[in-house]
Amino acid sequence: MVLFSAGGVRLALRLSHVREIVAVAPDEGEVRSRGEAVPTAFVSTVLGLPTGPSGFALLTEGAPGLALRVDAVHGISDLADAEFFQLPAPTPLPQPPPFSGAVVVRGEVALELSVGTLGFAPLEPAEEYPDPPPDLGLVPDRELRFARGGRVFGVPLSLLVQVLEGPRLAPVPLTPRSHRGLLHHARSLHAVIDIASLYGHLTLEPATFNAAGTVRTVLLLDAGGTGVGVVADRVLGLAEGDAEVVRPPWDALFGA
Repeated sequence: MVLFSAGGVRLALRLSHVREIVAVAPDEGEVRSRGEAVPTAFVSTVLGLPTGPSGFALLTEGAPGLALRVDAVHGISDLADAEFFQLPAPTPLPQPPPFSGAVVVRGEVALELSVGTLGFAPLEPAEEYPDPPPDLGLVPDRELRFARGGRVFGVPLSLLVQVLEGPRLAPVPLTPRSHRGLLHHARSLHAVIDIASLYGHLTLEPATFNAAGTVRTVLLLDAGGTGVGVVADRVLGLAEGDAEVVRPPWDALFGA
């Protein structure tokens, strides 16, 4: 497994798909191999990511082969040292998806590129989730309340698996804005969703996400048989949040 990055996102390709890795001058657009020009795709551009130096090219197997321009190559990992995952629901992507799954190596999540679907032009991001089902107004006997985006939300304690402080998230390009990334926890991979964005109340405070990709608080839920993370600014105390509480139908939102 070849591990690399483009536009600040960690990516991966099976070694069997890579013929050669070459260093390329950042200002050099064309990639040549064995005296011939190779069709070149800038991965950060295709995935809608910030443009980086693109100082390396991964030449793929097949006819015709491609030169995938990337910013950095992090090394080659043995498949025995990696955990492989399908992308967890809900993770909307353009169709056909540019990623075939995810791999975790030494605790780092990388998205496995699907070379056949990349092309050369920027891909259109996936559409935002549909409007969420209405709040049914049902108050459970026991619930945890949390603040996010200037609103207070309630989740039944029966759905709460764990409260995680400061977990690191792996971004997934081309997902809707409410999809905040992937969380690797307890040998499982979970999508992390910003519920405030779904309800139209998103204000992304600088303190909530930092440059290292960590988020302040994630509530890990079991909603309808699907494990999903939900972003929170903070968990509220017993005497807080009595005024107006949004109680999403969690199972309907995320259930399989």
